[in-house]
Amino acid sequence: MNTSDSILIDPTVLVDARGYGRDGYPWDAWKTLRNNSPVHWCAPTNARPFWALTRQAEIRHVSTHPETFENAPRPMIMSHDVEAVAGGPSAASMMRTLINMDPPEHRDYRAIAASFLKPTAVRGLEATARAVVHELLDGAGASSEPFDFVSEIAMHHPLRVICRILGAAPEDEPLVLRIANTAFGIEDPEYFPQMAALGLEMMEYYRRIQDDRRALPRPDLYSALANARVGGKPMGAFELVGYFLIMTTAGHDTTRNALAGGLHALVEHPEQLDRLRDDPSLCTTAADEIIRWTSPVIQFCRTPNLDVEIGGQRIRGGESLAMFYPSANRDETVFDDPDRFDVGRDPNPHLAFGVGEHFCLGTHLARLEIRVLLEELVPRLEHVELAGPVERTAASFVGGIKHLPIRWKLRDTLPMSS
Repeated sequence: MNTSDSILIDPTVLVDARGYGRDGYPWDAWKTLRNNSPVHWCAPTNARPFWALTRQAEIRHVSTHPETFENAPRPMIMSHDVEAVAGGPSAASMMRTLINMDPPEHRDYRAIAASFLKPTAVRGLEATARAVVHELLDGAGASSEPFDFVSEIAMHHPLRVICRILGAAPEDEPLVLRIANTAFGIEDPEYFPQMAALGLEMMEYYRRIQDDRRALPRPDLYSALANARVGGKPMGAFELVGYFLIMTTAGHDTTRNALAGGLHALVEHPEQLDRLRDDPSLCTTAADEIIRWTSPVIQFCRTPNLDVEIGGQRIRGGESLAMFYPSANRDETVFDDPDRFDVGRDPNPHLAFGVGEHFCLGTHLARLEIRVLLEELVPRLEHVELAGPVERTAASFVGGIKHLPIRWKLRDTLPMSS
């Protein structure tokens, strides 16, 4: 084990939720590791030890060899505090979701939802997504009064679309939103107090959904999950709840963070906003650049089942490998000028959606939602500026902006794009 470079950074910053909330992503620490120790042993005071992978080459290798690098033992790096709340170090591996399943089981479970999120199905949702954006923009108003872009726009755009896919009733949207906010915001003091009461409410909601869809199936994802069979048997109760939860959260939270971070980037880089105004066709590449730039999923973990060598380091079987996707998305060996926000960046081989077996199921949906919002917002946006301090989520797993106070001026409603 190589510990000689341990003084390069304070490894605690890589998994310090409060630091992510206070200072944002630890870009300087990641850059130091990429340039000096891209496979780096970390023994932080706030979490169990792990190897930090910060370049694309090593992350791609680990992600595309599931026969060697497993999810189940430790699917993500959690602080001691979060592990204690969750029920101990083994809690994450006990939760039965797509996140910690390995092949061939992962492929069987993934296939249940895949048809609802494939490109043809997502294209059929474009009119719905566009109508949602119109309603939200009209509701926000065209005046210059300050408001929180996250709570008024970014939260509700992906929420309403994923609820349409799930088959959640409009009156269930507030609960679905609280589940999404809290599941990935467990480290944040704004969301943590909701956990205890929400857990019981969530389980009752999922039980009601299960009973309803088994009694009267509908053409929605909730019905597909409630009636799914794996290996010829109904999905187990633990696995079903985990699937409900991951579809609710992953289908909302990451896109919400990308939308908020994307608007913030356009405020900070007005010349890029001008490019979109001048050339609306750039909205497609801009959506991908926003995803690269914000990288909402911070890290996942893999565990080798035998001794291996990665990036010149000898890794023992059973040691944890933390893959830091935001760092990989600023990898100087992959991207030209990676610290530049460029709405026309092409090609853009980012890893914000992962790679390999666990490539994000919602990739096409996220790209659609961000593109549609840009296409509808940018032509109407005469002016936008910050109207207060930006607040970030205190989280070391899925991160981003939780409050973005802005002031803008919108033109009158434009006809919906075809």
